[in-house]
Order: sequence, then C-alpha cells, then structure tokens
Amino acid sequence: MYERFTKFEEGLAMVFFALTSALVFIGAIARTFGYPLIWAIDIAQASFVWACVLGADIALRRNAHIEIDILVRSFSRGARRVLAVLWLIAISIFLATLVWLGTNLTLLNLERPLGDVGISYGVVTAAIPVGALLMLTTALRKLWRGLSGAEQLSLEGKDGTVL
Repeated sequence: MYERFTKFEEGLAMVFFALTSALVFIGAIARTFGYPLIWAIDIAQASFVWACVLGADIALRRNAHIEIDILVRSFSRGARRVLAVLWLIAISIFLATLVWLGTNLTLLNLERPLGDVGISYGVVTAAIPVGALLMLTTALRKLWRGLSGAEQLSLEGKDGTVL
C-alpha cells in the first residue's frame, strides 16, 4: 500500500509541475497577443507550491537532498549512524512544528482570496502542513527502518561517501 501511495504522490507532483509549466506558457502567449490571463499565473503559483512540497517528500524518501559530508566522511560508520539518527530526530521535530504552525497559518488564510481566481488562499498555505506531514511520515519511516536494520541510513555510506 505504501508503494501505491508513493506512486500516486509522484504522479501528482508531475501533474502539478506540468500544470505550472503549461499555465505559465499559456499565460505568456496570451499576454504576447494582448490578452493577459491573470488567473493563469495565480493558479500556476499555487500549483508550483504543491509540486515543490510533494517533490521535497519524494527527494527525502530517495535520499536526494544535498548532504554536505566533508567532515562526516572522516567519521567511523558507527558515528555516521548516530549522526543520521540524530538528524532524523531533529528533522522530525522541525517537521512536526511545521505541521502545527502551517495548520494555524492555513486556518488564518481560509478567508483570504487567491488573486482574481476566487478560491481561498488556504489552498496554497495548506501545502505547508500537508507537505510537512508527508515528510514527517517519511522521516519517521526512515528512522524506524534504519534503527530496525531494514534500511541503511543516509549518512552510512559504504565508504564514507554519500551518493
């Protein structure tokens, strides 16, 4: 079931990114011919925000975020494992805070309109708690699987490097 959800998330991120690209292109062409589509940019921005938060979760799941490991490479594998656990705990605390504060922000923005579109700006700000919740789930899953030995933690590179 988890794999089906991740495939759905990846597909949704691609749809949001494609929608962003298409709306920016259509908006630029329409503006060129003297018919600006104000709503296209507003929807493109909302779509881009959702593509970003979904993409951030996908990158976290794949260990694709940038890691600066110049110092960590010299540590033993055991020390790198301890650091990876500590980082995942710190990341989880930060993401839980984002879920809480992002939910409050979304609730504050429910009445605010998104440009000229006529929908709530809460659609945009909801990406913060939803994305943080997805990443929190991923971080906790990685932590659990790393501690149980089912998955190698990201700082535990085979030869000290992180790919």
